[in-house]
Amino acid sequence: MRSCVILCGGRSRRMGQDKGLMILGGKPALIHLLETLNPLVDEIILVLRDKKQLQSYQKLIEKFTINREDHYPPMKLVIDLKTDQGPLLGLLTGLSYIKARGALVLPCDSPFVSRNFIKKTFQITEDNPEKKVMAVVPKWSDGSVEPLHSYYLKECIPFIEDILNKGLKDVKSLLKYIDVDYVGVEILDPEKASFRNLNSPEDLK
Repeated sequence: MRSCVILCGGRSRRMGQDKGLMILGGKPALIHLLETLNPLVDEIILVLRDKKQLQSYQKLIEKFTINREDHYPPMKLVIDLKTDQGPLLGLLTGLSYIKARGALVLPCDSPFVSRNFIKKTFQITEDNPEKKVMAVVPKWSDGSVEPLHSYYLKECIPFIEDILNKGLKDVKSLLKYIDVDYVGVEILDPEKASFRNLNSPEDLK
């Protein structure tokens, strides 16, 4: 079984609202992402920061599912194991719930993620089972990486727990402690649109 863990972007200072709920083309960013994922994955874990956000997302998903002839794959909405601990804790929470060996991690404020990006990422993980890596991470030509558009194995869990105990909260910290297969962004998405986030009002145009 393949899995996708979605990490919520939360509130944006420039946008003033939960970025996963922002409207783009008549639909929330989250719904755009779910519709892209729908035919490609077997399991979705939606990691949310608290009960209030969970209820908001639950209502949103129910609203946009009512009149659909097809249905999203099995989806579980969960709350961070601890509050306000950053994206690394969100990754730990998501990996703790998946049934698959690993999961593709995406932020909710990435409505432009392409199906080709998703399929290519899964293909890389499936075609190279002999590779002793724990993550597949997109990398730009300048050396910067996209840790929240990456694939992680459940084997990362003890490393994440150890890093969190050291007081670190960002996902990039994890990459220093595990074996990573860095893949050029142009290989995963030649158009590079999959890595666009909603960080400002201009991003909605």
